[in-house]
Amino acid sequence: MRVSWTPEALNDLDEIELFIAEDNPERAISFVDELIDFGEGLGNFPEKGTQAKWTTDTTIKEFYYKGYTFIYELFTDEVRIHEVHSFYKMMRHFNR
Repeated sequence: MRVSWTPEALNDLDEIELFIAEDNPERAISFVDELIDFGEGLGNFPEKGTQAKWTTDTTIKEFYYKGYTFIYELFTDEVRIHEVHSFYKMMRHFNR
């Protein structure tokens, strides 16, 4: 199944990279590559996630990976990744 990324999801990846780069620029690049690989892998296992708890739409899924939440939508021939959220960034923001 084809995987597509919305502009919002790509922006999320950019923000994640910038956030991690504050502490470790090399890891920022490799980790975002890891997130991209994981997201692309959802095309092979689109039902891997669970239905998002905040909607009754069964085509909207969530999947958690190393403190990050992928929000994606299932179509007949496509997995569309809408957002990638970072739990760690939120916690760091509130602990400053």
